Amino acid sequence: MTWFAENTDLLTICIALLAVALSLTTIIMQRNETKRDAYREIYTALMSEDIHRGRWLLNKIKTPDQIPTDEPTRLLIYRTLGLFNNLAMFVDHHVVPRKWVLDVWHHPLQDMRRAAELIGAREKAQTGVSPWPQLWSLFSDLDEYHSSLSCCQT
Repeated sequence: MTWFAENTDLLTICIALLAVALSLTTIIMQRNETKRDAYREIYTALMSEDIHRGRWLLNKIKTPDQIPTDEPTRLLIYRTLGLFNNLAMFVDHHVVPRKWVLDVWHHPLQDMRRAAELIGAREKAQTGVSPWPQLWSLFSDLDEYHSSLSCCQT
């Protein structure tokens, strides 16, 4: 009993350090869970039927004269690009990990990049503002990205 009485301060410090370590571990685990939840939600939105249709419409655009002019199609394409801009913003703000996004979306992003550039250039010429500012950084990440996934192995 005298050992406990003599080392109460040491025991108190050890218990406090253990509590701090446990709190930090909990914070890290919650942060990772928040990232997974955020990614899951935006992934679900990006896989919705209308956004999927918007991606296919973008993939068909190869020249400026192929950009649809009818309002519903144009709005769907803009909504699709806007949602991918949100994904890029989440990446830029470290809400979701860049690697997760590039691993899953590198092919769809590559496929729609040309159309996004054409539409963005037209929009900038008309309004003077470059639309979807974060999306361009995600596109530029593709230039340096090398997937280790089987889809890209030769």
